[in-house]
This record gives sequence, structure tokens and C-alpha cells, in this order.
Amino acid sequence: MTKKIMLDPGHGGHDPGAVANGLKEKDLVLTIAKKTKAILEKVYGATVKLTRSTDVYIDLSQRARLANNWGADYFASIHINAGGGTGFETFRFDKLSAASSTGKQQKIVHDSIYKKIKEKAVDRGKKSENLAVLRETKMPA
Repeated sequence: MTKKIMLDPGHGGHDPGAVANGLKEKDLVLTIAKKTKAILEKVYGATVKLTRSTDVYIDLSQRARLANNWGADYFASIHINAGGGTGFETFRFDKLSAASSTGKQQKIVHDSIYKKIKEKAVDRGKKSENLAVLRETKMPA
């Protein structure tokens, strides 16, 4: 069965996210999300939707509602964090243990992505936070 994946390019509209060297996070993550969507569809046969496909601001709770209403199997919010060094990290909702199904899926996704980028990125680890898009989504996020 085809998996339904909701990709969430962070920020947008009046919220640029991190800004440095003439670049804005909102623009970079939108480009990354569009390329990821194409790969997931073409290579893996997934059905993929984006929470936004243009430079618009969407409230965090609305991002989760879009995924919930669509019945997504997975949700991934894409960001380029400015603080705390460089590298790659993933987050799961902090009320779920690493032993939960979401924690196990985080390990699979994190390790799979890191294997592809380890020559270019430091592994900053698998983390947990109480973020709206993790807390309010009904699927692994």
C-alpha cells in the first residue's frame, strides 16, 4: 500500500526562520521539501503532500491539522536550525519514549538519512521536544 507522507517546509511568509549570508531558512527548506517530495514519489512510490508549496505562513496547529485531515502515515517538518553548531538531528515528541513505535521509527529514519549524508554532516543525535507539530499530529512525526 502506498504510504502518505506530509512534508512541512518550516516557516514561510512573514516568518523567515534563520537568516544569514543573504539566505532565508524559509526559502531553503521549501526547496529541500520540493526535492524530497519528488524523490519520495519517483523512487519510493509514496504519495506526498506539502503543508506549503509557496512562500506563505501557516500556523503550527494548522500544519498538524493538514496532516491529520489528510490521513498522512508520516509527517516530517524540515528546518535548518541556526543555533547550537552544525550537523543533522531529528526530533520526536518528548512525551513518547525512545522505545515507543515513534522512537523506533525515529531511529530508522534518522539512521537512514545520516548514512546518506555522513560525509558532509555531523550527527547531532536523536532528540525529543514538546513541539506543536509533533504534539498535535496523529501519526509518527
